[in-house]
Amino acid sequence: MERTFTVTLNGKEVKAQPGQMILELCEEAGVDIPTLCYNPDLSLHGGCSLCLVDVKGAKSLVRACSMPVQDGMEIETHTERIIGARKLALELLLSDHVGDCRPPCQLACPARGDVKGYVNLAAEGNYKAAQDILHQNITMPASIGRVCPAPCEEKCRRNFVDDEAVSIREIKRFIGDWAISQDELGEIPQIRENGKKVAIVGGGPAGLSAAYFLRLKGYAVTLYEKEDKLGGMMRYGIPDYRLPQPVLDREVKWLVDHGINVRLNTALGRDITLDSLKKENDAVVLAMGCWSSMPMRVFGEDLEGVQAGIEFLYKVNTGQDVYVGKHVAVIGGGNTAMDAARSALRLGAEKVSVIYRRSREEMPAEDVEIEEAIEEGVEFIFLAAPKSIEGAGKVERIVCEKMVLGEPDASGRRKPIPTGETFTLDVRTVIAAIGQRPDLSSLPENIHDGKRIVVNDHFATPIEGVFVCGDQKTGPDIAIAAIGAGHWTAESVHHYISEGIPHRPFECDVVRDDLGPEDFMDQEKQPREKPRILDAAERFEKPFEEFNLSLSEDQVRNDGNRCMKCGCPDIYECKLRAYGVEYEASPDEFPKEFYARPDRPEEENPFYVRNMDKCVQCGVCVRVCDEHALYHAIDFQKRGIETYVAPGIDRGIDNSDCVNCGLCVQMCPTGALTERTQHGITRPEFTKTVKTICPYCAVGCEIMVHVDTKTGRIDNVTTDFDSETSLNKGRICVKGRFGWHFVHHKDRLTTPLIKEGEDFREATWEEALDKVSRKLLEIKDKNGPDTLGFISSAKCTNEENYLMQRFAREVIGTNNIDHCARLCHSPTVKGLGETLGSAAMTNDFESIKQADVIMIIGSNTTENHPVLATWIKERKIKGKTSLIVCDPREIELKQYADVPIRHNSGSDVAFLNGMINIIIEEGLYDDEFVRKHVDGFEDL
Repeated sequence: MERTFTVTLNGKEVKAQPGQMILELCEEAGVDIPTLCYNPDLSLHGGCSLCLVDVKGAKSLVRACSMPVQDGMEIETHTERIIGARKLALELLLSDHVGDCRPPCQLACPARGDVKGYVNLAAEGNYKAAQDILHQNITMPASIGRVCPAPCEEKCRRNFVDDEAVSIREIKRFIGDWAISQDELGEIPQIRENGKKVAIVGGGPAGLSAAYFLRLKGYAVTLYEKEDKLGGMMRYGIPDYRLPQPVLDREVKWLVDHGINVRLNTALGRDITLDSLKKENDAVVLAMGCWSSMPMRVFGEDLEGVQAGIEFLYKVNTGQDVYVGKHVAVIGGGNTAMDAARSALRLGAEKVSVIYRRSREEMPAEDVEIEEAIEEGVEFIFLAAPKSIEGAGKVERIVCEKMVLGEPDASGRRKPIPTGETFTLDVRTVIAAIGQRPDLSSLPENIHDGKRIVVNDHFATPIEGVFVCGDQKTGPDIAIAAIGAGHWTAESVHHYISEGIPHRPFECDVVRDDLGPEDFMDQEKQPREKPRILDAAERFEKPFEEFNLSLSEDQVRNDGNRCMKCGCPDIYECKLRAYGVEYEASPDEFPKEFYARPDRPEEENPFYVRNMDKCVQCGVCVRVCDEHALYHAIDFQKRGIETYVAPGIDRGIDNSDCVNCGLCVQMCPTGALTERTQHGITRPEFTKTVKTICPYCAVGCEIMVHVDTKTGRIDNVTTDFDSETSLNKGRICVKGRFGWHFVHHKDRLTTPLIKEGEDFREATWEEALDKVSRKLLEIKDKNGPDTLGFISSAKCTNEENYLMQRFAREVIGTNNIDHCARLCHSPTVKGLGETLGSAAMTNDFESIKQADVIMIIGSNTTENHPVLATWIKERKIKGKTSLIVCDPREIELKQYADVPIRHNSGSDVAFLNGMINIIIEEGLYDDEFVRKHVDGFEDL
């Protein structure tokens, strides 16, 4: 149609067709309009209210999907009013969305590591793919897998089943160790430089993470580190028996190998200034950590023999001589205190006492660290705090005051209250590990308040282009939090440089917090796998060598299979969540207890899962079932707030007219309808789409096979409604959609086998093909080509069968090639050959879409060729054809027939002869056509 209308779209004039909808015009112009209910291959619905736009002169915002353009119309698509309205619509939809977007373990991880992804890949033995998944968010899996306190495991729902989480941290460590041992840390991509530069000060986990993710985006990154090695607190604050430095070295090297420029022994304020970095770079990231220890503020802490925990561990990790004496007191209850106490024992102390002002329950250190310290002989004195340190120039004793616990303080822990009662310990060393803070001496005063750096939620400081992340922003925290912060800072820096505003990625997650053990009663109990840990005596034989010997490979695979794959399987394709992120819609803006609908049905069959708690009532599934599958198996049930989509009369999907073609699953914009894939962890960025032909019947439907490039597995099968090469134009049947699982069946041969004696052995493809070709040529040369025969398959494409017959005839020199269809269709083949001179079908499927009359005999078309049946039904429903169905059975198409005929079984030939006789006797044939195109008509 000619474009005769002129429309102003976002200030630019564009040409439009009369009758064209605003949404269609926007798509043509490259203007993105959000929508959940619109699909160009379906009728209009207009239910989601996301495609709202502003038309000049209209009293309110209008739906772009259903409003036709008018000549002279002025349209705005992204004003603040529109964005607010779309955000409101999304928040209302999210308030009624019940389920988990991402698993609770992933949300508990500060770096948002894809736990479900890498754990399940490890359970399959695909460690390389698991490593690649880890590197999407976690930069040093082997290192962090040793030292992380694993907040993910606290939220693991396997706790509801076995009272023990999946061994997430140990599995992560195993994956990282496997990668190091195989030199498979990951492929370093070819990075396209963007011409921008970023300076990062601090080479710890936060700085390394920021550098890595910025480098992947093409930035020239220079990393400045005050020490002579990278790693920060992971290198200098954690003893080797927990994190061996060669492991850290290897992972740091892989990160640097991406093209990160490193300047060691370079400190801010001493060797470089913030001003100089700002002038030379487009942005600066400060990630210098917390290296200043908090003072105890007690008399005598300046005596010789009093050390800060971080300084003590720094000396230990750099191999310096450290005097500890016979009795050491360690003040504090965190992991630094545990590391210091255990290191002191390894350095020769006869007695180490940890003094903590609260009880064991309030200790921030990991339980495993505390238990291992007790095993090694560390003494714990709870409800005590240092009052003074005494000695003649050096430490001789420490005076402690007993405490009691009062009400909870700002940390949520009960506040220690002095009792006035004291006791004294004879000690020679006191190690204070009560906390750290950032060193602000090298920074301008307008960037901090004397205690903390002034920084917003997007890691930006008051100084433009200067960002802060890691412990320097938050105070002392766990290493995985620093890694996550480095990643989000990199994203904010990128947004600042490319868009002009610092902005970290928005997270939109619907979360279920109402689940408990009773919801997982169907899960079989399986105990958690434990790594081999050397006992205390063995540890001290090699005191600073690693004593956690990790899980074995079998243990990793067993424990990985305990994962219950929580979270939505459609997480990476859900349009609702994607729009929620784009428009920063909060799922909690409207409380679910007031806005959510009553519980709706959830059911599954062998092919897909229907979870109506995630349905947004967009009507896509109803329309595609009605308009393309031609079954109308589902519709909107009930009314008002209780509305949901289901088969009629409260039937389950298996008792409906559904034929499991999966069109509704493919088009569903949320996780309400999902395939029951083998994986459930599909990631589109790792997926390759292969266009091919369905092998199940002669219709030859075009299908899109989505293959995970990391595993080689098929994730799912879809169709393309707009493909110019497609015969089926998006339609598909249950076999084409879901009948691909045989590809990954455990009994399928994936490696050639050669029989030697009575046994088969595995062989390479080269060896197998060489053997087959030699044997074929030997038989041909010895006995002649006609002693060989070839059988092709109906499961192959026409092209493959064509190559097979060429191989038989041209390479071998024989016509001995057959096909299964010749046997099962032999009467048809013979009849066609005798009457038409060819056994091949002479018409095409497109002819059916043009036929005025369609006669079906001897074919249950809806079962044998379902897509073909949809064309017949569609043409009949639209009144464009007359349908004659002749079959002894009551097949489905008889419901649509103008002339249903139920003749006796086995009488097809007699029935057709009778019809021919009547046609001839009554002169019902086209005489001119017969004279021009038919031979031997008089004999008939």
